Amino acid sequence: FKVVEHKPVYTSEEAAKARGTELRQGAKALVCKTEKGFVQAVISAAKELNIEKLAKILQAKSVAVANADDVKKLAGVSIGAVPPFGNLFGVQIYIDKSVTANDEIAFNAGLHTKSIIMKAKDLVKVTGAKLGEFGK
Repeated sequence: FKVVEHKPVYTSEEAAKARGTELRQGAKALVCKTEKGFVQAVISAAKELNIEKLAKILQAKSVAVANADDVKKLAGVSIGAVPPFGNLFGVQIYIDKSVTANDEIAFNAGLHTKSIIMKAKDLVKVTGAKLGEFGK
């Protein structure tokens, strides 16, 4: 993996530009809340989360993106800086196939000023993530 330091970024578009990567290579790591607890859903920065598809995969009655307070309590970082390592926060991680369609991916590393670029297959391997299709 490679660590990239850059100016503060708050959108996927800003992050791709600062990293020198394509938007589709960005990995958005979203903390989601279900009636069963929290999970992490990771999708390409070029996509949006399809909550209905994710709910089917999770076999959950309700799924919503967690609020800023829940994210801070669970991950210890602010929204937009959450790395795709839900396993470190004690939650299951689900990675959309739009992420693994890339050889290399990039994501914020807990800060709005630091990113990691790594092989997509390595992220799946080190996190024990489950793969699915829930991007739109």
